[in-house]
Amino acid sequence: MIIVKLDTTEARKARVEIIKDQQKLIVILGDSPLPTIQKALFDSKLELKDIDQFESDPGPGSFTGVRIGAAVANALNFALNKEVGLIKPVYG
Repeated sequence: MIIVKLDTTEARKARVEIIKDQQKLIVILGDSPLPTIQKALFDSKLELKDIDQFESDPGPGSFTGVRIGAAVANALNFALNKEVGLIKPVYG
């Protein structure tokens, strides 16, 4: 199972982790969520179709940042017909 975890709890920062079978493949830091996800996938030699689920960090942190992370994760899950479950913490 491949999971993309998105942390947007800090203002103007996005952290993306790609986890495969409970092991971190890559961690990328960037300024905004979508380009950071794109770079993480490119560096990992993965495509959107390879991802099983997108998750976002529920906080604590910037309220707007948390909402942006949740919206991006849910939109990608919905658009790619992936399971949309509970928002799970990145560090937990």
